[in-house]
Amino acid sequence: LIAATRSGGGTMALLATAALGGWLFSRLYHANSRLPQVQPVIPVLLLATASVLLPADAQAKDRPYQTATWADGLAFPWSMTFLPDGRALVTEKPGRLRIVGADGHLHAEPVAGVPEVLAKGQGGLKEILLAPDFEQSQRIYLSYSCGTMDANHACLATAKLNENRLENLQEIFRSQPARSGGAAHYGARMAWLADGTLILTLGDGFDYREEAQRLDNHFGKIVRLNADGSVPANNPFVDRAGVAPEIYSYGHRNVQGIVFDADNNRLLTHEHGPRGGDELNRIIAGANYGWPIATA
Repeated sequence: LIAATRSGGGTMALLATAALGGWLFSRLYHANSRLPQVQPVIPVLLLATASVLLPADAQAKDRPYQTATWADGLAFPWSMTFLPDGRALVTEKPGRLRIVGADGHLHAEPVAGVPEVLAKGQGGLKEILLAPDFEQSQRIYLSYSCGTMDANHACLATAKLNENRLENLQEIFRSQPARSGGAAHYGARMAWLADGTLILTLGDGFDYREEAQRLDNHFGKIVRLNADGSVPANNPFVDRAGVAPEIYSYGHRNVQGIVFDADNNRLLTHEHGPRGGDELNRIIAGANYGWPIATA
């Protein structure tokens, strides 16, 4: 239905169908006097009473872990990675990259040189990932939403971290085609595989969910790139005409959890379900994970 309403003709067809259905229901209802009187139904929300809940202190005692504030003063932190010296780099969704000391002290000034982001809806500055050879290269990778509300993308850039600023910033990937009128479901998580290639998750853009089954675009895909943004020669669809060669797997909704299990050489992702039904998937090159035709 969402796809149909993108055209004037589709919208009119949906309205005409609704009108015809309403007229037919009315005729059938009044023609059959034996139909029972329809009474309005008032939905009732039942709330659990406090008497069945454990006291907060009792719940705390049963937890196998403890929580503590390590750093505060951040605005919508989205991703974090630790530097070799114990400091952490933290992305803030509005478009700032922050440094937190090993003691949890937040540096007052954000890191300079961060790319301009589209901080709308679910968009903004997303994942940060260190290069595998960070101790030598000082190189980092950032994913983010870029462009305008009329034409925006999921983007990937790399730069060298020099003290409190980024240098030699380069955009190395931009999802295609552009989306318009919305800023949701960007995915944007990253992981390194054992062969040094980079995995980037890309959401379905919410309004473009049916595109997750098409192989000529980046909606609802996981892509695999070389460290410089080029396409690995052994990607599963690299030699197929009309297919985006970066695609590693497809049929995803919005993957926002990813880890490469080096011990077992497997890539695991977490994907949001539309109404519950979240998925934990093992990613296999070239596989179709079903969205929006099927979901957990």
